[in-house]
Amino acid sequence: KAQGLGPPAQRHGMGMGPAAEHGCSGWGAGRFGGRAAVAVCLFLCLVSAADGRWQPESKELVCELWRPVWRRYHEAYMHALQTANSDADPEQRAAVRSELAQALSQRTANISDVLSCNVGVIAGYYLLARMASPVAVESLGAFAASEGEANLAYRLLQMALIFIFTLRNGNRIPDGPGMAWAITEQAIIPAIMQLKKGHDWLQRERLRRSVPISPSFRDRSLRIAVVSICAYPPDHPLALPKVTPPNRDAYTRRHGYELRLHLEPPVLGAHGLGVQHAKLATVLAYMQSGDFDWIAWFDCDSIFMNLERTLDSIIYQYAQQRGPPKSEVEEEEEEVGIAPAPICGAPAGPPDVSGEWLDSWMPPDMQDEAAVQIRQSPDGTLQAAARQFGEAAGRVDEDASLELDFEGGALKGRVIVEEDDAHGNYAVRLAWENGAVWDRRKESQQARQSRRRPCREPCLEPGLGCAAELDPDVDLLITEEGWGLSSANWMIRRSAWSLKFLHDALTAAHVEMKLFGDQDAIILHLMNQQALGATAGAAQGSLELTADPLDRHAAVVPQFELNSYDALNALTMECDMFVEGDLLITFPQCKDAEGCNDVFHLAADYGKAEDKPTASEGPHLGAWWLRREGPVRWPGYRGGPSAPSPSMPSSAAIRVFGPRPLVRDIFMREQMMQRGG
Repeated sequence: KAQGLGPPAQRHGMGMGPAAEHGCSGWGAGRFGGRAAVAVCLFLCLVSAADGRWQPESKELVCELWRPVWRRYHEAYMHALQTANSDADPEQRAAVRSELAQALSQRTANISDVLSCNVGVIAGYYLLARMASPVAVESLGAFAASEGEANLAYRLLQMALIFIFTLRNGNRIPDGPGMAWAITEQAIIPAIMQLKKGHDWLQRERLRRSVPISPSFRDRSLRIAVVSICAYPPDHPLALPKVTPPNRDAYTRRHGYELRLHLEPPVLGAHGLGVQHAKLATVLAYMQSGDFDWIAWFDCDSIFMNLERTLDSIIYQYAQQRGPPKSEVEEEEEEVGIAPAPICGAPAGPPDVSGEWLDSWMPPDMQDEAAVQIRQSPDGTLQAAARQFGEAAGRVDEDASLELDFEGGALKGRVIVEEDDAHGNYAVRLAWENGAVWDRRKESQQARQSRRRPCREPCLEPGLGCAAELDPDVDLLITEEGWGLSSANWMIRRSAWSLKFLHDALTAAHVEMKLFGDQDAIILHLMNQQALGATAGAAQGSLELTADPLDRHAAVVPQFELNSYDALNALTMECDMFVEGDLLITFPQCKDAEGCNDVFHLAADYGKAEDKPTASEGPHLGAWWLRREGPVRWPGYRGGPSAPSPSMPSSAAIRVFGPRPLVRDIFMREQMMQRGG
C-alpha cells in the first residue's frame, strides 16, 4: 500500500490539486466539465452590459472613479464591452480595441496606481484578449484560433492573472466587483491553461526545425555562473540546505562553471530587500560585476539529476540564431506540415502523416478545396484542419493506428504505408473505421524528395560542422508552467538590455508594487507593453500577428529543459514531469519536512548515483528528440527503507518518478478520503 504523496504545489497560499476550490489542476481535471456553464453565465452578464440594462454603482466597481484618469478608463472599457457584444463592423471594433489598449497601457505604466482599480484592470486585459481572439477566449481555450491571435490572447490573459494575485483573495475575484466589471477568474485561468497547450505545440514545431544541439555540447569560451539562495535558519527542519549545496557543487565542478550559492540572506541588492525579491537583486549584482557571460538562476528546491547535461547546450539550442530565409521548397514543406529531416539517432517514431489529404466522402469536384491538412509533432501528436469539419486534434502511434477527436466524437483509423527503399514507410492512405478514406494529395517531386533527406547530426561543439550560432538579441531563457512564465529557473546573458530589465523588474516588485513577487515583475516587463502595443497597433479588423508578443530579447524554453516537476506536481499543474535524462527536478512549494525531506534525499541520491542511465549509454542522453516518459530504469527506484517491499517503489519514489497513472490513482483516492468519501 503506497503512502501519502504529500501536498502538491500552492500558489499564493491556495491549493492547486484537483480538489482545490480554484486550483490549477482543478481546471485541467475536474472543472472543465463546467466550462459551458461558466461561459453562459459570463455571456449573459456581458449581454446585459451591451444593451445598457446593466449599469453598476460606482461603489460596486471598487475603483477611484472620482479621479479623471480612472473615469476615462472606465468609459473606454464600457465602450469596448458594448462594442464587443454588438454587430459593429471590423474597423469600428479595431478602433475601440485600440482605444482600450492605449488606456490600459497608460494606467499600467504606473503600476503603483493599479491597486486603485485592480479588478477593472483585470477586466480590461480579459476584454482585450476576448476581442483579439473571441473564439479561443469565449470557449475557454477549447477551440483554437490563428497563431497570432492566440499568442496575443494568451499573453493578455497572463497579464490579467498577475493582477488577480494582487487581490490576495485565494486567486479569486470578489463577487461584487467581479459582477460590476463583468469578470470572473473562471473565464481566465482555464483559458490560459488550454491556450498554453496550443502554444506548446507551436514551440515544438519550431524546435524540431532548429539545429539540434547535443546535451553534452560545450563552448568553453562562455563564462557561466550558477546562482542560488538556500538561506534557512540553522535549526530549520527542511533538508534542502543540506541536500542542495553538495548537489550544486558536484554539477558545477564537473563542467567548470562558477558557483555562487548563498546559505545566508544575501547582502546584495537594495536596502530592506524582501526575500521574495532577492533573486532579482542577487542576479543583478553578479551581472554588474562583469565576471560572467551567462548567469543561471536555480531555486533551492531544484536538484540536478543529469550531471552530464550542460548549460551550454541549452543556451545554443534555444538562443541560436535563426537560419537564412527559407527556400521555396522549405516554405512548401512548412505550409503542408512536412517534417524536417530526422535527427541522427532519433527513434523512427510513428508513420509520417503530415501533409495534405483528399477526403473520399467529398464530391470529386470539391476534393481539392476540401483537402485536409495535417501537422504532426515528433511524438505523434496531430493537428488536422479542413473546411468540412474545422479542426481536430489526435495522434498517430508507431503501430500505424491513429485517432482524431472531432466535434462529434473520436474516430479511429489505420495508416496504409508504401514500402519505399529510398524513403522507408511512406504513408499514402488513411482508412477510417466509419468507411471514409483519405488519400495523400500528390506532392511535388521536391516535396517528396524532402522526406528522403539524410539525417542531421547534432552539434557537439561550436565551429566546423555546426550551423548553430548565438542570436545577439536573445538575452533571457525562461520556461512556462501551467499558468504562464516561471521565475523558478532561468538563464540570462550579460547585456545592456539584461541590466535594465533586471533593474526595472526589481524596482517594480520592491518599490512600485510590493504585492508582486519576482515572477509577476518579470511577466510585467516581458509582455505588458509588448502585448498592449500589439493590440493598439492593429489597425485592421483582424489582428495580423505571426509572432509571440513577448519581448524579443526573451526566448521561452520547454519546461522540461530547466524546470521538470516531480510527478505529483506535474499531474496537478498539468506540466512536464521529470523523465530520466532531464537536467533537473523541481519540487514547487514543498515546504513540509515530513512530506518533503524523503523526496529531496531521493532526488539527490539519484543525482549522484553511478548506476542510473548516463551519457555512456549514448552521446545524446537527455536530448529533446529522445525524451519519452517510460519505465524508470534506475535500480534505486524500488526498495528502500520506506518501500512496502523490495520490489515496489516507496511513496517518495512514486512522487518523484511516477508513473503518472499511479500518481493519479493515489492522489484521487487521497482526495476522496479527505472528503470523507
